[in-house]
Amino acid sequence: MIDNIDFVVTWVDGSDKTWLSKKNKYYSTKVSKMNSDKAYRDWKTFKYWFRGVATYAPWVHKIYLVTDNQIPDWLNTDNSQIEVIDHKDYLPHDALPVFNTNAITVNMHKIPNLSEKFVYFNDDMYLINPVKPEDFFLGDLPKDMAVFQPINPEEYGTAHFQVNNMAIINKYFSKKTVLKQGKMFSWKYGIQNIRSCLFMNNNFNPGFFETHLPESFLKTTFNEVWDKEKVILNKTMYSKFRSDTDTSEWLFRDWQLAQGKFEPRNNCKFGKLTSLSNNNDKIFNLMASDNLKVLCINDSFDLNNKDQIMQDFINEFEKKFPQKSKFEV
Repeated sequence: MIDNIDFVVTWVDGSDKTWLSKKNKYYSTKVSKMNSDKAYRDWKTFKYWFRGVATYAPWVHKIYLVTDNQIPDWLNTDNSQIEVIDHKDYLPHDALPVFNTNAITVNMHKIPNLSEKFVYFNDDMYLINPVKPEDFFLGDLPKDMAVFQPINPEEYGTAHFQVNNMAIINKYFSKKTVLKQGKMFSWKYGIQNIRSCLFMNNNFNPGFFETHLPESFLKTTFNEVWDKEKVILNKTMYSKFRSDTDTSEWLFRDWQLAQGKFEPRNNCKFGKLTSLSNNNDKIFNLMASDNLKVLCINDSFDLNNKDQIMQDFINEFEKKFPQKSKFEV
C-alpha cells in the first residue's frame, strides 16, 4: 500500500480589488522590487494546474490550496480531494495579513491534517506528462538531486534567501559530513555531477543547485529545523513582504540534501524552469512534448503585450487540457 502523498499549492489573484486594498495598506516604496506586481500576477491559467493533476497524478491523496481568503470561482470545493487553506488556518493572528511567500511556505508543516509526505508546487509549476508516486518519493524518502552550485546573485532575485539558508546549513553540516552521506555524486545526476566537482576545494558547502521544480518534503524535516532555528524562522514568518533577511522553503530542502535524507533523481530530466518572453514558441513546444514531466513557466518583468501573451498561454493549455477536470464546477 502506498503511503498518502499530498500536494500543496500556493496561489494569489493579484488583481482582486479586495486583496489589493489590503496589501496597499502595508505596502510602501521601501518594499523591495522583489515584491512587485509580477510576484502576485495571475495569468488565468491556474485551472490548468488542476487539470494537469487530475490527468497525470490521479493518485494524489489531498490537494491543499493555500490562499488569502480567495477561491477561484471555477473551483469545485465539494471535491473531497481539495482542501482550501486560508492563511489564518495555520499562521498566527499577529502575523496576518501576510504577502510574503517565504512566510507562507516555511510554515507549511502547520497546515491541518497535512500528510508526512507532501510535494510543494508554486502555481506556475505544471504537470505536463504522467507522474507516479515514485517520481516524488521512494520508500520513506523524498526524490531529489544534490549538486553543489554557488549562489548566483540577481537583482530582485532569491540570492539573499539562499545565503541565509546556506548559513544555517553550514552551521550544522560541514562539507565533509555532506560528502560522507554518499549522495552528492550519483550516476543518475549525469553531467550535473560536474557542477559538484568544480567546488570540491571549497571549505564550506557553497550552495545547492536549485531547479525551481516541485519539492518533495517530509513534515518531520520542517519540525526538526524549526526546533533548531525558531528565532530566524519566526523573523521570516513576521515579515509581511519578502525581505533580504528571509529564509525560504528551500532551507528545508537543503537540510534534507545535507542529511542525505533523500533518494537521487535527475531533476534536469524530470522538469525544466522556463520564463515567459515576447516569443514563447519554445515553451509551447515543451508543453506538447513527452520529454519532461513538469514545466515551471515563470513570469518576467519585460513583456511587451501581456494580454496577448496571456491569451496565447491559455490557448496552448486548452490544446493540452481541453476537458474540464473533476476539480472544476
